[in-house]
Amino acid sequence: MNNNLKTIIRILILIWLLPYIVGFIITIARAFGFSTSDEFSTGFNDYARITNIEYKAEVMDEVNNGGNVLITERLTFDVHAASEDNLYWELWRELPESYIDGLHVHYKVNSVKQILDDGTEIIYEESPKLYWYDEDYVSSIYGPNKWYHSEGPYSEYNRQYECVLFYVDGLYREEVTFEIEYIMYNATFKYSDVSELYLSMYSGDTIKYLDSFKGEILIPNKDMPKQGNYKAHTYGTNNSTFKITESSTKNPGYYTFSFDLDKNDLKFKNYNRYLEFSLLSYNEDKYAFSDYAPNNVYTNTTYLDEAITAMNEYDDAYETSRRQITLSTIIIVVGAIMLLIFVTNRDKKIKTKYIITTPEEKILYNRDIPSKLDPYFATALVFAKTRHKVDMGDVYSALLLSLVRKKYLELTKVDQAKDWTPSNTQIVMLYYPEKEAPNLDNTSLDAAIKNKDIFDTKLVTSKRINKNGVVLENLTINEEAYFNLIAKHNINGHMTMAEFQDKISRDYNNTNTFVTAMDNSVKEIGVSQGYFSDATFDRLKRSTNSLGNTYIVITIMVLLLGYIIQFNAQVGFSMLGIIILSVAFLICGILLKIFSKDYILFTQFGKEEYTKWYALYNFLNSATLMNEKSIVELPLWEEYLVYATAFGISEKVIKALEIRCPDLSPSPILSNSFYRSRTFISYNRSIRKTTYRTIRTYHNYSSGGFSSFGSRGFGGSGRGGGGGGGGH
Repeated sequence: MNNNLKTIIRILILIWLLPYIVGFIITIARAFGFSTSDEFSTGFNDYARITNIEYKAEVMDEVNNGGNVLITERLTFDVHAASEDNLYWELWRELPESYIDGLHVHYKVNSVKQILDDGTEIIYEESPKLYWYDEDYVSSIYGPNKWYHSEGPYSEYNRQYECVLFYVDGLYREEVTFEIEYIMYNATFKYSDVSELYLSMYSGDTIKYLDSFKGEILIPNKDMPKQGNYKAHTYGTNNSTFKITESSTKNPGYYTFSFDLDKNDLKFKNYNRYLEFSLLSYNEDKYAFSDYAPNNVYTNTTYLDEAITAMNEYDDAYETSRRQITLSTIIIVVGAIMLLIFVTNRDKKIKTKYIITTPEEKILYNRDIPSKLDPYFATALVFAKTRHKVDMGDVYSALLLSLVRKKYLELTKVDQAKDWTPSNTQIVMLYYPEKEAPNLDNTSLDAAIKNKDIFDTKLVTSKRINKNGVVLENLTINEEAYFNLIAKHNINGHMTMAEFQDKISRDYNNTNTFVTAMDNSVKEIGVSQGYFSDATFDRLKRSTNSLGNTYIVITIMVLLLGYIIQFNAQVGFSMLGIIILSVAFLICGILLKIFSKDYILFTQFGKEEYTKWYALYNFLNSATLMNEKSIVELPLWEEYLVYATAFGISEKVIKALEIRCPDLSPSPILSNSFYRSRTFISYNRSIRKTTYRTIRTYHNYSSGGFSSFGSRGFGGSGRGGGGGGGGH
């Protein structure tokens, strides 16, 4: 499968999941008490909703009216137009239409009137057409205070909608009440052994905005089956059904089924957004209210047993679902407990199998630099528990700063009148390796680097003296590598930072070797100098942390999957169990990430050194450095700045330095604001990006015949004249 096809598939999956993700976020937000208004999904203050309904249905079983029901509804609309310039000019009530057993359920609207707050009624007239254009809404012929019955079947193309529309005089932020009367045709169905009155009273997505729904279903006493000869049932809501009461006296001359649902009763999921009523009549009263009902395609078919079985199954489904939910919740809770036990036992087994060292003493702050440690390795050591990668931009800044501090290099301006910029800052060599590189221009550089003998430069292991006669400190392993990289390109003894960046971007082989050597140096120093027990010292940490991340991702996926299933499934699903399981995965993921921090395979010496270096990091990163009264000599401040730069907290040392040491002139580094600026750090971070781009290019085109140089210092210079890095 090619990448384009994979991308298309991912996009399609994301589009499919998006509604669920949004709904899931809203659900979680509401669960934790955050307010998420309904406008979030419908547009801010741009809606008209039916919020309250009073419903009355009178069964008619007369000649020419058999099987019909006369329905009166009083509807309250909550209208929130987006603005006074964008008013609502029409409201509507959908009328569900369909074919049932060959009969078409359809409607005839008798009247529409608006009920004012004081009880006054405004009679609406029928409009001769369905409005479609804006000018129709204000037309004297078609305009406000009229209604229109749009008969189905539904067809967007033919502009047909089974609904009754009320044309109003522009509504902004109001509640209005309308009363409509209409006849529902073919609400009663006749079979050979039973009749059924079936009313679909309300359905659809807007049902979730209902605050109340009161209803009465009236059957004339002459058409009412005797006790024992009928069965009434309701459908809908989260409980699958809702309570109805029966009365033979509430409405004189009628037997009344009534219900009164409030906001607590009117809760729905997507699969149960309906309110329906069914009445079966059988035995000698099988045609009690259907004598004149029209025949359907199953009129001569027995249906009673099937109908009662379907009702019972519907009722049992809710209880069956509750039992399934309880059972699945118990199973999930047991699984969650086993998951927690697995994670804790895993930690115990690892600590039994591997030697997890502890320091002899805990140190919170350390003012002394423990050893002359390589800045990169020191950074990797400090963040061994908390990070998988260090910021190489900070490391390059620290290495360059250390080379300047040790007087191997200096940075000067090309033009003193201009600011420190990569093109105005030149790297000046104060010391060259014993065998200097030949004087090559840029055009011959690419050809020259193919001959590794030209660059077989070994730094002498005895005292080093720069061109100013200063005896130099030894370099650490990565300082040496970075110095060699600069020396190879700094042919004339000076080049701008911009030129250096350009050269390493074109010197694929050397740059790749340099970065690879840097990457390997942590293992090389750590194992050879006794910090780690083996070269895979962090494998347990990485694998455990990765497992923790996987568990956290599973947490999100379980919650999302649970929400999707709950959104669509009707029975037998435990959202509580899903939440418990996801919380268990989340807790286990967090525990694994916490446990992983202890899984670095330090030697005892390494753990002690880690403790000291981490205490130094805490010291440099805290206010203690700024507030304490002890005297810190400028050379130590310089080292503080190098390591703080590698740790990514140079601003803390700079701030303390400015307060505690107003006179920085004796130190060329500390007195030069460039080394303490964001520009300096930013440049070295751009070097990091350049090296990464270069090695990607190198690997993409490694078959093109690039030659290879030494395994470390571009000529086998190794550790830089014994500088090593341990200092211990």
